[in-house]
Amino acid sequence: MDTVQLILLVLATGMTAAWILFAKRYEASYAQIVSSIDPEQYKYPELFTVGFALMEILRINSRSKKGRRRVKEIAEVQGRQYAEYYFYVINAEKWTYGFTVLVLFFILGAMANEPLAVLFGAVMAFLVMWYIEELLNDKLEARRDELLADLPQVLLKLTLLVNSGMTLREAWKKVADGDDRVLYLEMQATVNEMQNGVSELAAYRNFADRCSIKQIRRFTSTVIQNMQKGNAEVSYFLKEMSDEMWEEKKHLVKRKGETANSKLMIPTAMIFIGILGMIMIPVFLTM
Repeated sequence: MDTVQLILLVLATGMTAAWILFAKRYEASYAQIVSSIDPEQYKYPELFTVGFALMEILRINSRSKKGRRRVKEIAEVQGRQYAEYYFYVINAEKWTYGFTVLVLFFILGAMANEPLAVLFGAVMAFLVMWYIEELLNDKLEARRDELLADLPQVLLKLTLLVNSGMTLREAWKKVADGDDRVLYLEMQATVNEMQNGVSELAAYRNFADRCSIKQIRRFTSTVIQNMQKGNAEVSYFLKEMSDEMWEEKKHLVKRKGETANSKLMIPTAMIFIGILGMIMIPVFLTM
């Protein structure tokens, strides 16, 4: 056994011991949250104790600037009530899988006396952690794209109803009941708030916070300003913004088509690296 292999064995043993220690020492502390994780949505949640331990050691929490921003993004997908819970679950998943992959490749590198396997494992661990973050980003982007895609049609409907003599509140409720897509569901939530005693202006502000795209924020901001002035120009504004959003929707469709091909490169590269690992690791082990 040469020096390099001895170092690899020591490091692999230490990391394996750390993994086992994290899994056992923090098992009771996080038993309640681990038991609440849906195993259909998150694979092997019983291992997430390792990720929670690493988060505690690295001081990763929702109170940091980056954490607060991520919780806000998660709230758009999972709802404000459960956003912080999912922040910790997603990070625990990310750190558990990433650290586990790294430990496995350290063990393989030590057994094969191949330092390159460790480097390969570090790259794979990074890609696994990055991929888990991207899954949420994809959901967030899909939600925002759906909101933006439906906004022109919603604005057109509101314009027609307001011009026919309805108040904005009446038109809002009628449009909200017309579909079950994300934007309509958020509008229905706004209607429920108003029916439960929340002021109309506050309900519109909450609607903008939940949707959190600049076009809807601008829409609700202008609606609120017009309501405070007496609704004199609401129909004109709705018509103007509806036309603008139809043009933006055309550009959105074009951009989506252009980016589709580039996004296919990412899973292709990950599959290629995985296949390369399956080929190279047995070679290292037999050397």
